[in-house]
Amino acid sequence: MTMQNDPQVAFIESARALKARIATPRVDPLTLPRLPSEPAAERRRRSLNTCHRYAQTERPRKAVPRASRAYVPELAARVEDDPNLTDGARRCARKLAELTYRQNRAGRSLPVTVTYLAKALGRCRRTVQRYLRQLEREGYVSVDVIVSQRARMCVGLVVRLLEPLLAGHHRGKWPGALGKPGATRESQNERLRLFSTLKGTPIPVEQWAMRCMDGVFGAFIETKPLAGLPPVAVT
Repeated sequence: MTMQNDPQVAFIESARALKARIATPRVDPLTLPRLPSEPAAERRRRSLNTCHRYAQTERPRKAVPRASRAYVPELAARVEDDPNLTDGARRCARKLAELTYRQNRAGRSLPVTVTYLAKALGRCRRTVQRYLRQLEREGYVSVDVIVSQRARMCVGLVVRLLEPLLAGHHRGKWPGALGKPGATRESQNERLRLFSTLKGTPIPVEQWAMRCMDGVFGAFIETKPLAGLPPVAVT
């Protein structure tokens, strides 16, 4: 297309050329068949040969837990349907119910350590702490910290099962509480009595967090962070 001195003629020529260009059938380069490269062809052949088949090597299996007569008591279906809980938090709730049912069926409170729960669930301590925070946030359990009588440290937790976690027909009490008719030897397993050695004063988690921050806050105040600020004028 030649350049025109008249702008109107140039505009008309450009529109005609654009129209002819659109009307001309063109082949989309994306629709052309592409020959796979050598690595891609090998990967495609391997995928077609191995798809929908079992793995050649199985994952290493762990030891099967020994058979016991322990069981998880009936719980509310709400804990299974709650979308705000992860599967790990639900499993942690069932483990807490199992241990509480066997150790303190009447009081429904369990002195326990995060280390023990981490070992029982096969998870790390931080993950178990996250599970407990989820259950406490949604109102299924309440957690208190047991403060040591000899040091400024915590020696464990006291986890109390709340009504939303329990089945409707067992919210008042569990059948066969310790020392009452219906109690079995499995419910009085002395192996779980190790938690009775957690001597101390239970306090709420929020109070324990404030106590832990006292040292950091005191050190921050000793540095006098406001010393460089100009004095405030008092009217």
